[in-house]
Amino acid sequence: MFKKALIIGAISSIASFSVTAEETALSYTHAGIGYETGDIADIDFSGFGIYGSKALNESFFLTGSYLSIESDDQFTDGPVTDDIEATGFNFGVGFHTPINSTVDFVSTLSYSDVEAEFADESEDGNGYILAAGVRALPSDVLELSAFIDYADIEDSSETGYSLGARYFTTPDISLGLGYGSSDDFDAITFDVRFDM
Repeated sequence: MFKKALIIGAISSIASFSVTAEETALSYTHAGIGYETGDIADIDFSGFGIYGSKALNESFFLTGSYLSIESDDQFTDGPVTDDIEATGFNFGVGFHTPINSTVDFVSTLSYSDVEAEFADESEDGNGYILAAGVRALPSDVLELSAFIDYADIEDSSETGYSLGARYFTTPDISLGLGYGSSDDFDAITFDVRFDM
């Protein structure tokens, strides 16, 4: 049960890290790098990831991310003491449409795969994530977002949410701060995004 909670939490972590589409006023083609810290199944973790998005047309885009996290503490299981590590990727397609001149509705459907490792043992999990929410541009230098996501992983499911704020230091470079949460997962993300 612990391993399943870890897999589901790690996939939720990837979901909150990678919902990064923007409104019509911004580029849908971008790349970013970020740091994430939080807890999965009551285990503190931290790690780094990369993500990106590529516009296909005025309404659709491709999205993807890769995240590698590690427990902050070591754990003992019998004679073995080690860190818990998880790596995962997420790729999918997204859709957006304006609600008004400063707010977009955005949705994504993604496939996600995670591998968690402890000592010589590993556990894999994969599934699909559906996310929907809004992004807003209250000013030229500030972007806000709120999303709800549903993850269907193996024989389990989980619903979570993510909130984000982004400050543009230049028209093409922004600094982001995000928070994501679900049943077995809570995390804060810090990232730098480069719009192209």
